Amino acid sequence: MHRPSGRGWIYAGVGLAAVAVVGTAVWGVSALFGGDDNPDFGGLVPDTATAAPTTAAAVAEDPCSPDEGDQLSGEGVIAALEHRYYLLRSGPAVRELMATDAPLPDAATIQKGIDTVPLGTTHCLEVTAIGPNTYSAQITEVRPDRRNEFKQRITTTTAEDGRVMIRSIEEVGGSGG
Repeated sequence: MHRPSGRGWIYAGVGLAAVAVVGTAVWGVSALFGGDDNPDFGGLVPDTATAAPTTAAAVAEDPCSPDEGDQLSGEGVIAALEHRYYLLRSGPAVRELMATDAPLPDAATIQKGIDTVPLGTTHCLEVTAIGPNTYSAQITEVRPDRRNEFKQRITTTTAEDGRVMIRSIEEVGGSGG
């Protein structure tokens, strides 16, 4: 969890795979949520409040090991989102993973969220399938000055060409802003 290019609490059932990030994601994913010093960028910027640590289910692999993700599965596209948000730091690259008609922020808005995340921030991702095309993502973000934990519910869809795409990202619990 302290590796600089980690992916997150991933694959404990692989719940928000990440999403790495619409978080940062987001979207990052942001992750992805807003607080006093972070405007809300459509759920793609993590809340600034630090949540109590959570206990993850047994993990088959290190949840913080680097994973670029893919668009072959829900878990893969969430990991790709978080990778692009936290490591590539690219709003356009994150938006490419989202369905074109998804009610999610545009690339410029996502980039604004990414830009609020300090360089050197790392993340861990745990994604768990909770229903058809629906995943729970637990993201632990470690900034140079603090640690944030947040959960998202991410839904996916499959494009005509077979690529799995992000359909929606919702904050779950916490004190998002």
